Amino acid sequence: MLLRFPTLNFGMTLKDSENNRVPQKSLYNNLRIYETNDGSITLENTDLKESFHNSAGAKKEAFEKFINPSEINLYNKEKEICVLDICVGMGYNSACLLETTIENRLSLNWWGLEQDRMPLKIALSNTKFSSSWDSKILEILELINQQSKWENKYGVGKILWGDARRKINEIPEGISFDLIFHDAFSPQRCPELWSEEFLQHLSKKLSKGGKLITYSRAAAVRASLRRSNLTLKSLITNSSSKNNWSNGTVAIKNAGELYKAPNTLFWTSLSKMEEEHLMTIAAVPYRDPSGNSSSIEIIRRRLQEQKDSTFLNTNKWKKRWILTKS
Repeated sequence: MLLRFPTLNFGMTLKDSENNRVPQKSLYNNLRIYETNDGSITLENTDLKESFHNSAGAKKEAFEKFINPSEINLYNKEKEICVLDICVGMGYNSACLLETTIENRLSLNWWGLEQDRMPLKIALSNTKFSSSWDSKILEILELINQQSKWENKYGVGKILWGDARRKINEIPEGISFDLIFHDAFSPQRCPELWSEEFLQHLSKKLSKGGKLITYSRAAAVRASLRRSNLTLKSLITNSSSKNNWSNGTVAIKNAGELYKAPNTLFWTSLSKMEEEHLMTIAAVPYRDPSGNSSSIEIIRRRLQEQKDSTFLNTNKWKKRWILTKS
């Protein structure tokens, strides 16, 4: 049985000068729910002080940072598309993916990794969320929530609940992914899922020409992906803010001729500024050689390596490329 989350009166949302909204408190200890600017709802983990999506919109972000750069329309309609969604959360990325694969008449082989069952339960019991999706999408999300798997004419899927570092080993070795969505909390909050070892493991799970897509533009993440022999691309941003110089990263395995063009509608080659970012101490990786380290251990290990590093000072890079830009 689903846990029922109380329907929120979004018309009663308070305003403030900085964020335009003051999120209303949920009944759950470390999660609060609020409406984003596109009308979709999201959650904030108050323990981590980090939201699941940006204020512009949860559904909008799923399309801009994951679905659009996936270029689903380019896939062969006679073959299934194999996708891994890391940190399924409220289910936005997978719901948008389902919406798009069904529209393009593609068969989907879906795998999900997620530790916390609560975000999806909250989403599915909220009418604001459920009204955003067609019944066939909701049916699949409900099956993921209740049975951890689904199978119908649109494809097949399975979610593995628990620590992604271990659960990824339960995915059969013969499966390789056309797309991997990496949507964990930020590296500083959840370094376990951004370690060089975990990212290398993900790179091995990609098919030829497969893409790992993430909102993260962190130098440590990009440098680890490059050392995993993936070709890096930067997600194009429409923002005019000098701080918002990239929407994220696309990392491609055996890119080949198809990806040698400097850019598409959605990504471009790394700029000189971004390449230099990878030579600063910000590019020192998160390391988790045992696969069992705590976030505190991983952060401490990285801080020590940064202290001993001869890489460029990141603040100097920032002053050169960002603070001095008009």
